[in-house]
Amino acid sequence: MAFKSLKGKKNRNRWFVFLAILLLLLTAGYFNRVRLERVIIAISISRMHTFMPPPQLAAESSWSRFWGEAVFYWDVSELRVARERRLTLFNPELKPLVKDIVKRQAAGDGMSYSMHIYREIRWLLNFTPDTAETRKRIADLRRSLSELQEQKLADGQQPADGSWARGINVWYLKLYYSVDHLKDSARMAYRPAFLDRVNAPDKLKAKLDSDLYDNFTKTGIFNREELDETFSAMDRLLFAGKPIGFAFHPQLKNALRDYVNRWQNPATGCWGQWLVDRKGRIWKMDDMAMTFHIVYDLHGQVSHKDKIAKRVLQLDDVEFPTGIRFNGHYENHLNWDVVKIFKYAWPSLDTATRRQAGAEISKLLKWCLSESLQPDGSFKISDLDDTMGDAYYYGVSFLADAGYFNAKDRFWTSQGFPGGAALRAKIEAKIKTVGLSDSGMKDAYDVLEGVK
Repeated sequence: MAFKSLKGKKNRNRWFVFLAILLLLLTAGYFNRVRLERVIIAISISRMHTFMPPPQLAAESSWSRFWGEAVFYWDVSELRVARERRLTLFNPELKPLVKDIVKRQAAGDGMSYSMHIYREIRWLLNFTPDTAETRKRIADLRRSLSELQEQKLADGQQPADGSWARGINVWYLKLYYSVDHLKDSARMAYRPAFLDRVNAPDKLKAKLDSDLYDNFTKTGIFNREELDETFSAMDRLLFAGKPIGFAFHPQLKNALRDYVNRWQNPATGCWGQWLVDRKGRIWKMDDMAMTFHIVYDLHGQVSHKDKIAKRVLQLDDVEFPTGIRFNGHYENHLNWDVVKIFKYAWPSLDTATRRQAGAEISKLLKWCLSESLQPDGSFKISDLDDTMGDAYYYGVSFLADAGYFNAKDRFWTSQGFPGGAALRAKIEAKIKTVGLSDSGMKDAYDVLEGVK
């Protein structure tokens, strides 16, 4: 009996030890969960192979090289973790405001002033650590919902700097929202003085370089969107089909073209952010969405289009902005980027790559029709396309360039889509019921008109 009692006591002691160890591990895991999360993110980013590391120095040991790469990916992981912290902090306050804007847009109200402010908030949340400014701008957004006069004035040219971005403080977003207006000289009442910042080859290079070389470990800022939109806007202005109402420096177009050529990764054909690590070394990133803008805005007049298409195919399971997934799923915004790249690259692709690209477009199309498109002809508002205008514009643009509405645009397949014309009419009717007060809705309507 004493032996059994002793044995039972030992078993209980083992269980207590096991539970104590388990409790310690769980406690350690809880208090170190952010570090564990960052380790997982760092490993996943490194396995994507989307960064070209700096050249190895002759005196650099293998261990030093390995440790330097580990530190870089650890630092990059903080960008994503910090963004998630900001979204967790501000989304409960922000999302109801956005929902109200979408509701008013659906009723046909013009909400451009609020949308301008929201666009700046999105940039602050996704790419900067400035929580104080984010909080201030959310307060501005809340007030804007009752400022009806500001909504009416938001699409007009601003006398202070000649931009069309009432409610926006950030320069690159003023540029972004002014591009289409600058192409219409009849609407220009004031000189667009805000363009003086980049109106010389050295000024343009300095602005792009300040965004391209991203010293993120010191600033906590990821310049990706600012670089992407600044380049894209200048590209569209300088290579516009007709002259705009502003006298650009005569050498600016050549300067931008030279910049593109120096910036391109010759191994993959892609473009992207250049991140500066703790030691001042440059890590060059392949960015599918940024690559799309350069290919699209230059009307396909770029080198290595076959390499670009093959690289995009490799990025199917990789997250935005490098790849074509967003939080693990497709998005019409990125689907359109992909199909446009394939469309421009198609003449230069070999048979095997064409087969792969066609299969990819087929997957994207199936997702759009089954997951994004709604029975009433609308498109689901999503994490990336989080406004009604964006949801319609990118959904319609993807379907149009994939050739779903019109056989002449079906570059990638001989398959027929008998429901295409009826769907186009259904979406168009839905847009008409909402109205064209939002620029995204108007752009979606114009795309549909162009495929009749």
